[in-house]
Amino acid sequence: MSTITIQESGLSFGPFDSDRCFPIETSKTYAAIQNDGVKMAEFLWIKSEGQRRRVWIVEAKSSSPQPGNKQPFDKFIGELRDKLVNGLSLGMAAILGRHPKTEEELPLAFKELELRSAEFLLLVVINGHADEWLPPLDDALNDALRTTIKTWALGANSVKVINDQMAIKHGLIAAT
Repeated sequence: MSTITIQESGLSFGPFDSDRCFPIETSKTYAAIQNDGVKMAEFLWIKSEGQRRRVWIVEAKSSSPQPGNKQPFDKFIGELRDKLVNGLSLGMAAILGRHPKTEEELPLAFKELELRSAEFLLLVVINGHADEWLPPLDDALNDALRTTIKTWALGANSVKVINDQMAIKHGLIAAT
């Protein structure tokens, strides 16, 4: 079994089974549309949790503006929203075969994913962020993604903002 590691924002994500990780930001599928101003999450990862399959759409950041700095904070949240929604949308379009480049690069677990029962997590990992700085970001991102959560029936706890230490606990990055 081959593995994949993704370097982003000072973090080394993985290693992941290459059949379960789709590095969407560096994919040919995304390359074909990125010149049209489409912003993209780093990668999609299918995590098995018992019988459940959960697709994690992951965006990484090395920092964030403080909520009190309204204009940069709102812009930051808007960019995160766009990247996560585009990651979800392009991932689903890829699974459905809507892009010709996808067939050759889409990992097996995504081709076999039962979309009806799959769960989704829109996740932002901020490297080096203190735990107490995360709740305002999490609240703002949940608010920004409210229509996506409702439209896709993603359910509670489908949007999270975590730091690198939490990412270790979730198996996204290896402990250093």
